[in-house]
Amino acid sequence: MTGERVKRLDLAAVSSRSIEIQALMNPERMQGLGFGFALLPVLRRLYPAPEELARALKRHLTYFATHPVLAGYVLGVAARLEERRAAGEPIDDSEIDTAKRSLASPLAALGDPLFWVTLRPFAGLVGILGIVFVPSPYAVGPDLRVLLCPLLTLLTYNAVAWPYRVFAVARGYAHADRPGDILRSLDLAELNRALSRAGAFGFGVLLTAAWMTLDPASRAWGASVIARVASLAPLWIGGFIGFIGLKRWPGRGVEVGLAVLLVALLLAWIL
Repeated sequence: MTGERVKRLDLAAVSSRSIEIQALMNPERMQGLGFGFALLPVLRRLYPAPEELARALKRHLTYFATHPVLAGYVLGVAARLEERRAAGEPIDDSEIDTAKRSLASPLAALGDPLFWVTLRPFAGLVGILGIVFVPSPYAVGPDLRVLLCPLLTLLTYNAVAWPYRVFAVARGYAHADRPGDILRSLDLAELNRALSRAGAFGFGVLLTAAWMTLDPASRAWGASVIARVASLAPLWIGGFIGFIGLKRWPGRGVEVGLAVLLVALLLAWIL
């Protein structure tokens, strides 16, 4: 039993280490090794004796899995429980493990649809729209807008993800006794719906931009039926692929839509 308390610098160190929680990911323990690595600054503060530190670290090297962006909330809760245990409260290993699992599962269920299914393709869409609507500053030479696409993609994704990474550990630590309040305060389902609507609007904008590249009033476009069919074929083929894709993967509308638009633009370039 020690009189040490967790300091803000310890929680900041845990937050920085949580970014690497999947660096040692493996099928047996999933993120367990990364979890123990991230929590180590707190454990060193609370358990200065090597034997106690080893036992505490071993508790957190078991199986653990949640969404990596939201893992900080579980780390904060674990840090608070370890602090209370080090102060002499009757908290055993099973209680700590139960608290971790009870929070990790709903965070994974809420985080996967938001960050993987909705935000990731939405960020890619923002990058593509940046290329579409930013004019090239050069009449000849390389088009440096290709650098804008990955930059906008990374900025868009991290603008949503990084606040959770930075503040999650401190919030989990502060509300360790009320994990339900943590889940209710995140509003992840509402954010997912908002990004889904924004993604649908963005795909509509991109489809409109693709349509605007066609020039129905030009003589070349209206010269023959074959010319008109060839011009519209990418959109028809893309629409058919989207219809089949949404029937096969009804919950992945954003990703299917992105694939459809890429196919349509590729066909338009080929034809």
